[in-house]
Amino acid sequence: MTIEFQTAYGKIPEILVSKIRNEILKLSHLNKDISRAEVLLKVEETIRPGDNKVCEIRLIGYGDELLSHSRTTNFTKSAKEAINELKKMVNQQVPSEEIFSTVEV
Repeated sequence: MTIEFQTAYGKIPEILVSKIRNEILKLSHLNKDISRAEVLLKVEETIRPGDNKVCEIRLIGYGDELLSHSRTTNFTKSAKEAINELKKMVNQQVPSEEIFSTVEV
């Protein structure tokens, strides 16, 4: 799996990048079709300073793409909201573990 980060230079702590990477890896274990993740952390200069920290995460799988976008007062909250939204999307996609059989006992 490939995880690509695009961040604002000097504004994102390394521990946050590590936490996001770990959460994405957990999601990839839930859905084995996920092959790539793109994470964008940026400051929107055109938006009022209170809510201008943006986290956008895109999960790309075989023929499918999931996108989550969050904008809050800091990068940690934005990342947490985006990851929680992606967890919901991935859980909806994961097939149930029911076993179907045509063999009668």
